[in-house]
Amino acid sequence: MNRTTSILLLSLGLATAAGCYTGPNGDLSAATRGPGVSTDGTELTPQDEVPGADSTAPVAEGLPCEVAKVLATSCTDCHGARLTGGAPNHLVTYDDLVAPSQDDPNKTIAEVSLARMKSTKKPMPPDGDIGADDVAVLEHWITAKMPKGSCATKAPPPDGGPGATDAGSTDGAPPKDAGPTPTVCTSGTTWAQGTPSSALMAPGKACMACHSAMGGPSFTLAGTVYPTLHEPNSCNGATGAGLSVVIVDAAGKSHTMPVNAAGNFIRVTGIPLPYRAMVVSGTKVREMKTPQTDGDCNGCHSEQGNGAPGRVMAP
Repeated sequence: MNRTTSILLLSLGLATAAGCYTGPNGDLSAATRGPGVSTDGTELTPQDEVPGADSTAPVAEGLPCEVAKVLATSCTDCHGARLTGGAPNHLVTYDDLVAPSQDDPNKTIAEVSLARMKSTKKPMPPDGDIGADDVAVLEHWITAKMPKGSCATKAPPPDGGPGATDAGSTDGAPPKDAGPTPTVCTSGTTWAQGTPSSALMAPGKACMACHSAMGGPSFTLAGTVYPTLHEPNSCNGATGAGLSVVIVDAAGKSHTMPVNAAGNFIRVTGIPLPYRAMVVSGTKVREMKTPQTDGDCNGCHSEQGNGAPGRVMAP
């Protein structure tokens, strides 16, 4: 192997690892606005991102709401209308899901996706941030021969005034399942994937699960603080002087983790479990009442909530 080839392979390896690795706090890369966030800070839907798309068309065309919700929560960051992160296929519409897999034409994209969600060696999403209930939703739909459904029609006006039609309803009646709760990137800025690894990377994602899968450094606790309950992955979170996460371990000792410019907080050293947690901003405090043993905070406090109401929120 010549010297040029060796350098190329090393570069590719480093680029791959950078997708999940969080380096030391000392070298922080600047957070930048990325794709998927509009100029007013709201998250773009797939129709917003595709020039000429009909704004009244269903976001997840042909899919039942519960299936669309799973995909929107765990898959479409990369497998959306615009493919990112090296994703090879879209997971947005019914036709996307029932298409044959390129790797195994005897299986549909939906079946291959389910297998990856259940895989322990090559999980999808890569950080493993998907609940068993969500996996069961997709599995049940596939077992039922993937029937079509309708999840969204015309979006309601912002004030809910005359002419508003609930998502999932074609006659104005309340839907049985209105799909995922709308999200917004309050900061209007996102982590730019591919930038150098730092403590500012991948806000919102399950840090410890990702690092475990990809070989990044180990944390005792890690997560992201946001100003609202439902904010998308990679959106930069809450900031402010004095904003911090305070934990009280099983021995009654307090530990403070500052919240950085991306809203992230990290602890490396161990503590006696279980612990209690609170987010502090000046004299304001938001406290989690239930003692915890899992330090991967974004695993539960995900975009739509995975056993939690939603994101870790600033007071």
